[in-house]
Amino acid sequence: MNIKERLQRELEDILARYAQAGYFPSACVRVFNREETLAAACIGEAKKDSVFDVASLTKIATATQVLLAVSRGELSLHGKITDYMPELAEDSFLRARTETIDLYQLLTHTSTLPAWYPFYTCRGEDFTAALKTALTRTEPVQGVVYSDLNFMLLGKLLERIRKKPLERCLQEDLVQPLSLGRMAYRPDPAWPIVPSSFGNPIEEEMCRDRGFSFDGFRPAGRPLRGEVNDGNSWYFFGGVAGHAGIFADTEAYEKLCRFYMTAEDPLLQEAQRGQAEAPGRGIGLQTGMSYPHGCGHTGFTGTGIYFSREADLGVVSFTNRLYYRRKNENATWEFRRALQEAAFALCSRLF
Repeated sequence: MNIKERLQRELEDILARYAQAGYFPSACVRVFNREETLAAACIGEAKKDSVFDVASLTKIATATQVLLAVSRGELSLHGKITDYMPELAEDSFLRARTETIDLYQLLTHTSTLPAWYPFYTCRGEDFTAALKTALTRTEPVQGVVYSDLNFMLLGKLLERIRKKPLERCLQEDLVQPLSLGRMAYRPDPAWPIVPSSFGNPIEEEMCRDRGFSFDGFRPAGRPLRGEVNDGNSWYFFGGVAGHAGIFADTEAYEKLCRFYMTAEDPLLQEAQRGQAEAPGRGIGLQTGMSYPHGCGHTGFTGTGIYFSREADLGVVSFTNRLYYRRKNENATWEFRRALQEAAFALCSRLF
């Protein structure tokens, strides 16, 4: 049995073990290097071409577009967000709250913006007004605070500089030039889409705990298939936002990871390294113990990417861990670690 055959068997065994343990009902996994796919396996409803709600892996697509715009000279990494979005400076409160924030801080989650706010509770307000509402009700936070608001702003920034909707930016900036295939906002219903959850029970609980009222949640018993799980993306942004909303198959994100693994652009290489100003973060990407010798990111629905230029190895793992009628207490970190350990043991050039 050669290495690829052994890896294939390992992936299938890991998927079966964690599915049986209740970590997810369906999943699709790919292991690859900078030249080829080494193995791919699926379980449950998922097939190798199945499309998942990738949740916060949307942020990686958004970050990549911003970094490419910086490399082309259209943006400056340390340019202030108020310079690119002057409407923020037109309001005295928003100007005071955002005028020191630059793109690097948004990309590294060091912007002082809060982690989350239910924009969909700001009835009838546009994004700028809703942002003001959110920031008047939250305090600035120091250090690294993982924030959806950072990437909401970056999505709006892309629309501003490209002068087109974000879903078109995605297609023209990434999907088409990189031949990513199935990756889109508001996916084609004909695609083989794996359901992500039953309604938004977790967000309903988050709102209750924080004293927010919203009567527009999707029914808790209705499967979400092709509708983004993230509440802000779905209810406020109509399914298209810089922080969440993309649907894709594992091959699309394998290709996006490989784009980074083979990039000659110094900025794209730097994005994969831990930043001294932002422990545990690259520029758009995450670093640290969860990503040995490399970087990656995760998504709330149970998706994750990991890749290492040094080890010449990558893993994409998509699951629908929320697709249970009960709350699933199993996080996917242990599953992703098992995948990485198997891949390293058999395929890494570090050994």
